[in-house]
Amino acid sequence: MAFRVVQVSDPHLSAERGYGVRNFDLVVRAVNDDPPDLVVATGDLALDEPDNDADRAFARARFDQFSVPWRALPGNHDIGDDGPDPWMGEPVTTARRAAWCDVWGPDWWAVDAGDWLLVGIDSLLFGSGLAAEAEQAEWLAGVAGAARRPVAVFLHKPPWVWRTEEPRDQKTMTAAGWRGLCAALGEADVRLFASGHLHQFRASVLDGRASVWAPSTCFISPGPSPYGGTKVVGAVDYRFDGRAVSWRLLRPAAMVDHDVEQLSGGAASMRFAPPLPVSAGSEPWRPAVQRGI
Repeated sequence: MAFRVVQVSDPHLSAERGYGVRNFDLVVRAVNDDPPDLVVATGDLALDEPDNDADRAFARARFDQFSVPWRALPGNHDIGDDGPDPWMGEPVTTARRAAWCDVWGPDWWAVDAGDWLLVGIDSLLFGSGLAAEAEQAEWLAGVAGAARRPVAVFLHKPPWVWRTEEPRDQKTMTAAGWRGLCAALGEADVRLFASGHLHQFRASVLDGRASVWAPSTCFISPGPSPYGGTKVVGAVDYRFDGRAVSWRLLRPAAMVDHDVEQLSGGAASMRFAPPLPVSAGSEPWRPAVQRGI
């Protein structure tokens, strides 16, 4: 029997700056109307600022609208960034991770999906040097090593863009992070990496492993993709059937491809964008600035 997963990524939810709320609510409605077995959220759940408790609580309340089981993973805007040049100078820390886990639950987990094992990991921990990095790696080695079946890994940052040995920056996991992930996975039969972070839809295959980038539900960046991706908002619908997996873009018709630079007014961070308040129980709304496909 097939197992369906809808991956939702980078909704950037906020009650004070609610630019992404309407698009997210439309995805929730589509999922509830045609329920999958599981929803997986791959990070950047709150707007932009890892220390903003109000945004984190609002995002969690919005996810509680799903009528199906869901699991979440953190992004760099949720717990801080990795690497030597973290976004806005805010690195991943033990305190930020703990604050996230208090609201969302474990930041690594495994789910049985028929012939597959679905593994969710905190990609920001790999290469971080935090104590939780070793804990996650030990857990992952035990789970993936014992799988004896195809494994799908869900995470926030892509493991690579073009190839595993390439110059790296904030677009992907760090080189140290990727090495740590590979060591933890060992000989596991990983056939899919499902990530977010880059706000575009793209699928590629390298050494027999598919890499699927989920788009943001919130906004896109202007201009064509330099990576061959499609800049649209939406989600990804996966079907794990036997030992095969397929995917498609899930995009409710009323979603709008908001341009992040227009929404932010050119601000360096969405936390400095003009306020656009929305209440926790409000109906979907449409901001004045839009960019359709």
